[in-house]
Amino acid sequence: MTLQTIGNALLIVVLIGWIGFRQLTWRPVSIARMWRVPAIMAIVGVVLLVQATDATHLTALDFAVLLVEIAVSLGIGAWMGAIAVFRPLSGPREDPDAILHSSSVESRTGWWGLALWVLVIVIRIGIDVIAARAGSHLATSTGIIVLLVAANRAARTAVFAYRLDRMPAVAA
Repeated sequence: MTLQTIGNALLIVVLIGWIGFRQLTWRPVSIARMWRVPAIMAIVGVVLLVQATDATHLTALDFAVLLVEIAVSLGIGAWMGAIAVFRPLSGPREDPDAILHSSSVESRTGWWGLALWVLVIVIRIGIDVIAARAGSHLATSTGIIVLLVAANRAARTAVFAYRLDRMPAVAA
């Protein structure tokens, strides 16, 4: 087992815990704030890819794997945004930081959102194993994992923004 494999496993466990917790708890919705995480993760993912990948050894298979994984991640992220439940903000008693979010609603995706998140991981591992056996060098990169999480969160945020624009105003 290599250090990169251990690092990837640790990253996956941390991301599952962090996003899993967020799927199950009511969180104030602030679209501007929600865009920050995918933006930062995308930058980190690209930097990790550039540092770890030799561009001269990339193949069409590497790009195909990347496109398939991003498409799956975007699709499941949009699905997560579509199943999210919104409710009027409970108030500062339950979330002391709610005032800082300047939101009138909160959301969660619940157990279905967590199940979709696990599906992203399972598909990622399956594609990684198949692609690595086929000779893809890019599929096993930590940068790809970070980019896929960024794509998932970006699609979820885009669907949230769309749904909230169509939602009747909620009194704060």
